[in-house]
Amino acid sequence: MPLPAAAFALVPWSALLRRGLQIARAALVATMVLVRDGLRLRGTEPQPWVSAGGRALVQFCSRLGATFIKVGQIASTRADLLPPALIAELSHLQDRVPPFAFADVRAAIERELARPLAEIFRDFEPEPVAAASVSQVHRAVLVATGDVVAVKVRRPDIEQLVALDRSILVFFARTLEKFVPTLRLVSLADAMVHFCDAVALQLRFDLEADNNDRFTANFADDSDIHFPRIHRAASSVGVLTMEFIDGVHESELERSGVDPYGIAAAGMRCVCRMIFLHGFVHADLHPGNMRFFPPGRIVLLDLGLVGSLTSADRLSAAELLFAFAVGDGATVARLFHDNAPYRATQDYAAYEAEMVELVGAVHRLGMGNIQVTVEIGRLFDVLRRHHIRARSHMTMVNLALMTAEGLGKRLAPDLSLADEALPYLAEALHVAAPVPPV
Repeated sequence: MPLPAAAFALVPWSALLRRGLQIARAALVATMVLVRDGLRLRGTEPQPWVSAGGRALVQFCSRLGATFIKVGQIASTRADLLPPALIAELSHLQDRVPPFAFADVRAAIERELARPLAEIFRDFEPEPVAAASVSQVHRAVLVATGDVVAVKVRRPDIEQLVALDRSILVFFARTLEKFVPTLRLVSLADAMVHFCDAVALQLRFDLEADNNDRFTANFADDSDIHFPRIHRAASSVGVLTMEFIDGVHESELERSGVDPYGIAAAGMRCVCRMIFLHGFVHADLHPGNMRFFPPGRIVLLDLGLVGSLTSADRLSAAELLFAFAVGDGATVARLFHDNAPYRATQDYAAYEAEMVELVGAVHRLGMGNIQVTVEIGRLFDVLRRHHIRARSHMTMVNLALMTAEGLGKRLAPDLSLADEALPYLAEALHVAAPVPPV
């Protein structure tokens, strides 16, 4: 990867100076939030300054927009890198922003598709149905087919802003590593490169369309899992036209006629198949990206952020979670240690003993009586204390499982993610699924 200095050479100094001033102002506000909340939380929370730091970061990212918000959102999934109190605050980051002008929407569509807007869309609503930091979505009707569609359009100059912010963030991460050696333990600069690259991929709507096609093929045999149909003739790198999905939001389920138990079971099945069978995972699952239809169908939206697991990754994830499910703490400890991209464990025996105790306690309770993702969070705490960094695919796996389990707990509390996952783990490992303890 080019050095940050080389990247700066490609950026106009006026843009760099302007963005630098914006960052300085945001940093000043964030510092005031840190001091105010840190003092206020003393004595009320176990880690007041960590929580205050998280609130300050949320304020900082929110003021600076797209790249910083997305990086913060992605960082909130890395429980192996960041303490729980910081993760909890970053998870509140939202990217709801004011919409950009319809004139810019029209210009972007006509530039990207090389045709006048009226030749492509018979009706096009000027007011967006949703606006976020990277793009916004408009409802329209295609001239060619008469289909009602959702048209996703990138924000003006978002590519240049993301490239500029990437250079700044990586530069500061590398500088901080020089002056704060402990940050090297979490490979801050490498993590920042990874986060920024993930943001840049979300700007490529042609890749999102490809992701959609792949997910559709993967779930062609499952009548409960669906993805919007893409209209390729009206799509490009910066414009994505897809089937408009009305559906039912989770907040509306009670009066919708949708079967909550069926939805929860389908959601868990969907995530387990993505992780353990397909190795291709929707990495931005949250209630806003799901719509439901009676009796128990799910449509998944916003497929720009995905994770791909190699066969080795998929196998190691299955081995880890299978060992966790059957109470084999020593194997869990070994797999995390041996597969870690970075480790500086001072006392392996102490680390293994702590992991064995944690996994054993979970197994004694019974997998049906615990929240899998809460326990995985505690497992990441053990890794962090012993300076073992999990491979990034494991945090993505945890995030997807967290979404599935959260959906299940809200809609069908008696449904166990562990029980749903075990058959898929066993299939991936070509072993017999263990019988859960009574």
